[in-house]
Amino acid sequence: MSVSEITLKTLSPTHIGDGDELRQGFDFVVHKGRTYRLDEDAVLLEKSAQLRPDGRGHYPTPGQLLAEQDYQRSAFFRYVLRGYPRSRATDARVKSFIKDVYDRPYIPGSSLKGAFRTALAWTGWDEIKPPLDLNTIGRRRSWAGQPLEKKLFGRDPNHDLLRALHVSDLFGPQKAGEGLLLVNAQVLTPRSKSSPVELEALAGDQEFTGSLTIDQSLFSQWAEKELHFKDRQHWLDELFTRCQAHSRARITQLLTWYENADDGHAVVNFYRQLADAGLNENQALLQLGWGSGWDGKTFWTHLQKDPQLFEQLISDFRLHRAGRNSPPRKTGDPFPRSKRAAMVIKDGVPKPAAPFGWVLVERKSG
Repeated sequence: MSVSEITLKTLSPTHIGDGDELRQGFDFVVHKGRTYRLDEDAVLLEKSAQLRPDGRGHYPTPGQLLAEQDYQRSAFFRYVLRGYPRSRATDARVKSFIKDVYDRPYIPGSSLKGAFRTALAWTGWDEIKPPLDLNTIGRRRSWAGQPLEKKLFGRDPNHDLLRALHVSDLFGPQKAGEGLLLVNAQVLTPRSKSSPVELEALAGDQEFTGSLTIDQSLFSQWAEKELHFKDRQHWLDELFTRCQAHSRARITQLLTWYENADDGHAVVNFYRQLADAGLNENQALLQLGWGSGWDGKTFWTHLQKDPQLFEQLISDFRLHRAGRNSPPRKTGDPFPRSKRAAMVIKDGVPKPAAPFGWVLVERKSG
């Protein structure tokens, strides 16, 4: 076994969801520019005498039971976030970040390993040269691409190259909600903004630690008789340099996209800094979680080598959905057309501030 300590530092707002949506008035309240995550049980236990229906038979929400002085009582709140959602409506939704049982945010090892896998698939494509047609992509949307993955990594989970790669969960802040913000996000096209979304996200400059293990026994002579992936051992030996190559290519395209988009100045400056980053062989830039986009989770440019096949995939799998104010996509138009970004309000107008999910991962040498 080869075991290395790894650190992950967030460079832009990062959201990895736990599948829950928090509801305003029930799970959180807004007070003086901050978002308070309620301990509903504590509030309801203390305020049970106030749980009476109004004239229409409606009961107050937990948030409506709080008085001004209650915001000084930490027992009523699990944690407090900077920022607040744009909607003040009761039951407005916020996407929840994944946390442990003590409400401390963490980075699942599966999320980081997924980013590694995407980079290895993209950089290893030209070595394996898998056939690209509708049969190797698959006909079902939920399983699309799996035949290609099997060509690249192995025929089933027991024979998959990344069986040899183990990534632990990564832990950082030690207090409930520490490092999280309430972030306003939007879907952007070069000329428009739509679909506002509110979510909990890690702020930039948050650090997490974990471990990365490569099971070298799976490349031994006896294992090769069954597993047959020793010819790709160098993929894991070159893991970080391959991730660098994948991210450099993506950053170049993303920089061009934002240079040609309205109000993209802040994001352009961010991507220019990433493009100029001087990394060593044990460092890599990666994009994780929500907002990383289609190109951050698929075979990306390799699927676009056959334009006719690519258009067929967009149509068959309904990959493009026109927004309410967006014109229908025409054959040959760029895909994907939209990005997701964190927004700030300037002079009453929302403007893109940063992309989501960029992190710096470093493997400790020695």
